[in-house]
Amino acid sequence: MDSLKSRHDISYLLDRCRRKDSRAWSELVDMYEAMVYSVARRHGLDRDDANDVFVVTFQTLLKNLDKIESPVALPKWIGVTASRECLRVLRISGRSTGYEVAGITLDELVAHEDELADQSAIKAEQAHHLRSVLHKITEKCRKLLKMLYFDEESSYSEISEKLGMPIGAIGPTRGRCLESLRTALRSEGFFD
Repeated sequence: MDSLKSRHDISYLLDRCRRKDSRAWSELVDMYEAMVYSVARRHGLDRDDANDVFVVTFQTLLKNLDKIESPVALPKWIGVTASRECLRVLRISGRSTGYEVAGITLDELVAHEDELADQSAIKAEQAHHLRSVLHKITEKCRKLLKMLYFDEESSYSEISEKLGMPIGAIGPTRGRCLESLRTALRSEGFFD
């Protein structure tokens, strides 16, 4: 799917959501669910907190659908909203946000958290884009890359067993698969 078509699809989906189309809302949530959970995982949240972030993020989106003017802005909006909610969960639970708060003003803390949220949104949007082009590479490559980079780290012997691939072939195959993925990402304008 080229970026123009995907922008059109998201715009159409947003319009349907604004008209209270429940199927469109389900599609939109399905489209960005993994992105929200990846933001929560990057913040180190457990499953329950990640579920809470998911719910709050989409409740907030539902309340603000009319404020999303451009379909291009939607992934970042979702990523920033999820990241801010993660930071809020960490702050109210007394867990560290990775930032020492002693001696800073509230404005400085908010500005820093906004910066963290923006960075997290960019990473989440890139991950979402990456997941969306995985269908363009072979199933064998998709499975290998998922086992190496997306799932819990698997050992080469586990990968060999699950994929029926000699251990010595995993590295060279990984290189070819990464090149296929780069080509697919390039065709989608990921590096522009």
